[in-house]
Amino acid sequence: MSDSKFKVLFVYPNFPMSHMLLPAGVAILSAVLKENDIDVRLFATTLYLDDGKTFDEIRESLSQLKRTKVDDLVQDRSAIPINDFNKLLDNYQPDLIAISLLEDTVSMGLPYVEIAKERGIPVVAGGVYPTFNPDEILKNDAIDIVCIGEGENALVSLCKALASREPINKIKNLHVKNKDGSITRNPLGPLVNVNELPFADYDIFQAERFYRPMQGKVLRMLPVEMHRGCPYKCAFCEDPSQNLLYKNAGVAKTYHRTKSPQRLIDEIQYFVDKYEANYIYFNAETFFAMPHSDFLELAELYEKQIGLPFWLQTRPETITEQRVALLKKMNVSNINVGLEHGNETFRANVLNRRMRNEKVVDGLKILNDAEIPVTVNNIMGFPDETRELVFDTIELNRQVKTATINAYLYNPYQGTQLYDVCKEKGYLSNDDDEKFVDVALSTEKFAYFKTCLRMPTISPEELVGLQKTFVLYAKLPRSEFDRIRIAEKNDDAGIEMFAELNEQYADIIAGKVTLDEDVLGYLTD
Repeated sequence: MSDSKFKVLFVYPNFPMSHMLLPAGVAILSAVLKENDIDVRLFATTLYLDDGKTFDEIRESLSQLKRTKVDDLVQDRSAIPINDFNKLLDNYQPDLIAISLLEDTVSMGLPYVEIAKERGIPVVAGGVYPTFNPDEILKNDAIDIVCIGEGENALVSLCKALASREPINKIKNLHVKNKDGSITRNPLGPLVNVNELPFADYDIFQAERFYRPMQGKVLRMLPVEMHRGCPYKCAFCEDPSQNLLYKNAGVAKTYHRTKSPQRLIDEIQYFVDKYEANYIYFNAETFFAMPHSDFLELAELYEKQIGLPFWLQTRPETITEQRVALLKKMNVSNINVGLEHGNETFRANVLNRRMRNEKVVDGLKILNDAEIPVTVNNIMGFPDETRELVFDTIELNRQVKTATINAYLYNPYQGTQLYDVCKEKGYLSNDDDEKFVDVALSTEKFAYFKTCLRMPTISPEELVGLQKTFVLYAKLPRSEFDRIRIAEKNDDAGIEMFAELNEQYADIIAGKVTLDEDVLGYLTD
C-alpha cells in the first residue's frame, strides 16, 4: 500500500454473532473505492462477544433454530472492541471514517465515531436509517456528513474531494454539516447500473466471517447481491420508501433493479474461485422479483456452471411447481418464505400484503412435496394486533410443514409506512428507560425479541409470552395448549413449564415421539 493513497476505514457496528452473513453493501462499496485507487480497511464488531446471549442462541432457546457449534468463529471473549479500534486508528491513520448505521445500531456505533472525531478524522454515515433521518444523525457532533440513498458514486466523489482539498458541499446524495452548524442538503444523483459494478470485495473481512451456521452445519457461505431494492410495497419495510424517494426526486421511476443472469453467474464463479465458497446466499428480498425469462436463463446457467447448494428468500405467491422443479435442478438447499401474518384481512389492510391463505398453503406444499427445507418468517405485535390475530398466524403455521419457524416481534422503523401509523396512534413509548419489554433472556439488544409499542389491544408482556411459545403452539398438539398458556408467563411456573415443553418438542424433532400429521396429536410416547 502506498502512503500517498487516500485511506477509508469502514465501521460496521453489529450485535454479537448477529446477521452473520457478510454485508454485501459494505463489500461493494469497498470494491468501488479500490477500483478508484482508494485504500480501504474495515472494523466490524460482529465477532466480539459480550456477557449476553447471541442472536442464534436466543433463537435456539425458543426452538427456532437448530443448535450449531460456532465457538471457533468468535474472538477471544476477553477482547474489548473499543481498544482494538483505537489500535487500528493508531496503525492505519485513516483519512475518512465511513460508518454504516441501522436504527438498532446507532447507539452502538456512536462511541467509535466520537473517538474518530476527537482525532480530527471526518465521519460520513450511510445506510437506511441515515437516509430517512439525516438531520437526526447530523445532530451528533461526531458525524459530519450523511449519505442519502446508495453511496457508490457519492463516496468516491467525497474521497477524491477530500484528498485534493476541494469543496464537498455540492456532491450529490450528501448532506454536509457546515462550520457554522448549518446543513447543505444536496439532491440525489443517478442510480448506479448494478450490472457494471465491480464484484464485491470480501478481502476486508476476517477469515472467520466467511463461515455461517445454518441448520446445524457450518458453511463457507458468500452472499450475492441479486437485486437492489424490492418492487413490493410491504408497510413494515423501508424498500417502498426508497422507491418513493427516488421517484419523487425525479431521478428514477423506482429504486428496484435486477442484475442480469450472466452477470450473476460471473460474480458467483468469481467468489467460488477467489474465496472458495461452498454455499451461495442469494441476497434479495424476493428471489422471484425478476422477469420469468431471466429466471429461466439463470436456472440453466447455474445448473451447468455452478451447481453449489444455495439459499433464497421469496414470497409464497411466487412459488410454482415449474419454478420449484428448476430450483431443484439448480441444487437449492433452503428457502425462506415470508408468511408474516395469518389473517388475510389484517395482512392486506395493515401490512399491504395481499394474498389468500390458500395460496400460502399451496405454495409451501409445493416446497414440501419437493423435499426442500423451508423456514417461515412470522411477525406479531403490529399496530392494533390482538391475541386472536396472533393465533390466526399460529393457525396458518399449523397448516403447513416447515423445517424451522421464525417468530419475531414487530418494532417500527423510521422510513416505513407503519412507523407513521404507530406514531399517529400514539403507540410509541416516549420513555427510553421503559421503552422495551423482552423475554428475559438477555435479549435487550435485539429488536426482534422485544417490543416498544404500547397498544390498548394487547400488552407487551403478552406479546413477549406469545413469541416465547410461538413454536410450541404451532408444532405441539392442541391438547397441550393449556400447558403452553402457562409457559407464556415469566414466573417460576411458566419457566418450568416452558423448559418441560421445549424438551418435549426436542424429542419430536429427534424422532423419539411422532405425531399424527392430520391432527398434530401424539402417536407414540
